[in-house]
Amino acid sequence: MTALSKKITAAVGISLTAAVTGCASTEADSANSPSASSSASNSGAERGASTYADGEFEAEGWYGNLPSSIGVTVTLADDRITAVKVTPHATDETSLALQKRFAAAVPRLVVGKDIDSVRLDRVAGNSGTPKGFNEALARIKAEASG
Repeated sequence: MTALSKKITAAVGISLTAAVTGCASTEADSANSPSASSSASNSGAERGASTYADGEFEAEGWYGNLPSSIGVTVTLADDRITAVKVTPHATDETSLALQKRFAAAVPRLVVGKDIDSVRLDRVAGNSGTPKGFNEALARIKAEASG
């Protein structure tokens, strides 16, 4: 290979890498959230039957050392979250502000998703509140499955 062809090959490789990297997006990017993760799972429709009852379910989620809590209300249809409401319970001004930001960010992260695929990590600057949300979601799943 000549020096010129090596340079061209390297330039093409770098351009392709940049293009692929630039086109990749994550759920967190599309939700304007520092980090939100979910694990893949088959939906009830793909399995042929729903795992969870349709309807509205609510639970309390606890987290932290104090402990802190939030309320979570989820509406399910065919194992998918069709609506969600997070109710902050903090009394401390700083904690309440964090919970309110979290509550505002959650719907765009979970509505339309299979409930089994939802597990939040860090959302709207919160790392503790998602733990409470995940706990409440686990309680909701238990209630809706039995």
